[in-house]
Amino acid sequence: MHTQTTTPLPLDAPHWWGYAALPDGVDYPMNGDDNPLTLICQFHHGDGMLSLFADLDYYLGDYDAPAGPMGRWPANFYRVIWSPSRHGLNEHKICYPDGTSAVPPAEPLDAPRQRSEVSHVWGEAEYFTDEVAQDYPGYRVLMQLDENDHLPLRFYDCGSLFFLIPEADAAANRFDRVVCVLYSY
Repeated sequence: MHTQTTTPLPLDAPHWWGYAALPDGVDYPMNGDDNPLTLICQFHHGDGMLSLFADLDYYLGDYDAPAGPMGRWPANFYRVIWSPSRHGLNEHKICYPDGTSAVPPAEPLDAPRQRSEVSHVWGEAEYFTDEVAQDYPGYRVLMQLDENDHLPLRFYDCGSLFFLIPEADAAANRFDRVVCVLYSY
């Protein structure tokens, strides 16, 4: 796979999946094997943009790819990029060598297929509420991603992937302190 930078995106492009809009000078995030991480979602935060990435190939059906473990994921399995401004963003396409897209197609954050799931951003956990609160007191759910038949996306048995941030760090826009955690029944 390779990445390519294309034209600037419109400022109003929050979405699940698809291609990422990253600030000038920011490289597309890669895993420890130098493969691109999958953009899960990007959304507005104040005047800026938050983009959340994870190494999801295994959970999207590539069973030869490495899988993030149950519990807290190592830092090379995920990344959060925050741009304090939505100016100077460039779309980064992830394509196979033949030029076809290597990522699930983009869907608006309020897409009907996503609303039927409980995946959400900047919200409270719908599942694993007790486990998250017990394991990560004082953290806020930045994003919860649940299994999705449409993709298909599977986290073992009824799993959810969480991006969590300490409340104080969320207030200070310290997105380098986010942790990624996988829960499953």
